[in-house]
Amino acid sequence: MGGEAMIAFDLDSFEAVTRELMSAESEREICEIAMSEISSVFNVPLGALWLYDSDASELQLAASTERADEVFDWPVTYRPGNSLSWEAFEQDEVRTYSELSDEQSQYNENSPVSSEIILPLDEYGVINIGSLAPVTFDDETVRLARMYATHVQAALQKAEREHDLRVQRDRMEQFIGVVSHDLRNPLHVVEGRLELVRETGDLSHLEDAEEGVARMEALIDDLLTLAREGYAVEDRTAVSLDTLAERTWAMARTGDATLTIEGSTPVFGDENRLKQVFENLFRNAADHAGDDVTVWIGPVVDDETAETDGERSAGRVTGFYVADDGPGIPAEAQDEILSVDGFSGGDTGLGLAIVAQIIDAHGWDISVTESRAGGARFEVTDGTKPVSPFHSW
Repeated sequence: MGGEAMIAFDLDSFEAVTRELMSAESEREICEIAMSEISSVFNVPLGALWLYDSDASELQLAASTERADEVFDWPVTYRPGNSLSWEAFEQDEVRTYSELSDEQSQYNENSPVSSEIILPLDEYGVINIGSLAPVTFDDETVRLARMYATHVQAALQKAEREHDLRVQRDRMEQFIGVVSHDLRNPLHVVEGRLELVRETGDLSHLEDAEEGVARMEALIDDLLTLAREGYAVEDRTAVSLDTLAERTWAMARTGDATLTIEGSTPVFGDENRLKQVFENLFRNAADHAGDDVTVWIGPVVDDETAETDGERSAGRVTGFYVADDGPGIPAEAQDEILSVDGFSGGDTGLGLAIVAQIIDAHGWDISVTESRAGGARFEVTDGTKPVSPFHSW
């Protein structure tokens, strides 16, 4: 059954909102602009925009008109099979309904909405524009509504591209910091051994210098790979925890510090980048606890135990730890100490920020607590967070 009224379209308002959309910088701002101008562009009071959350596989409400806020009990979430909006999104098809009461698949059978047009935004989500009174969606109205949705979609695409560019810029800045910081330790080794050769004539020191050069070459290769290929770690091998620690300890220039290995476990990751993790943690301990610091490493085991045939077994290994007997980190600083932002201009350097970056690139979690000796204890455990998702609000 056809509607009783025609939808008007205001070209001046449309041009104004288009300019606003393309100057917006975030998803939130784009969604709010798009909905705030619905009643100006179209003579209908109801409008709402849902964005697709791929992790939850659902359309989540992002913005709505004032009248829609008064009429509906928000938030409304659309999932597979529960609404006309999901069908339109899934099939990427504009839907018009002049009499919603005739439809059996609508989200709310008692909805006060009489007429509605659903506009998919490609992979981004959907826009619903509706009226409490019957209206007619003729071909021209549908064409103009499509045009409106296209501009919203273009603004979202622009915001996503700009977000990606900001992420790349931030990674490049971090890359520069990593280069200047992580090359310094092996460079100091080379300089020191060459100085000893000059002073003593003992060419055996060149072996350590050669190892330092090899370490720098490996770091440069990995850092260039990071800059070219991105952030997430893809190429992984299994290497034992004790082997990683022992191979890294000498290069960390820890003076008279003592390394105690309290167990081992296979670690599945990028070996060279994990060496950076250990080198920076070892160096951090020596810098803040003195050259005679004691450092412990070992596997992290959860508290749960399993029982099989009446015998109880140890808990599952969930990661590894690096702890020391230094002065420790104040409780109020423990959350901030591993933040990249927390190191800007600080006196701690980039070492722990680099550690956090590499751990995050593996998809793991890192936390800091107090060790049994009152020093710092860094725990790296299996993580579930995605690497660098696109969320601008």
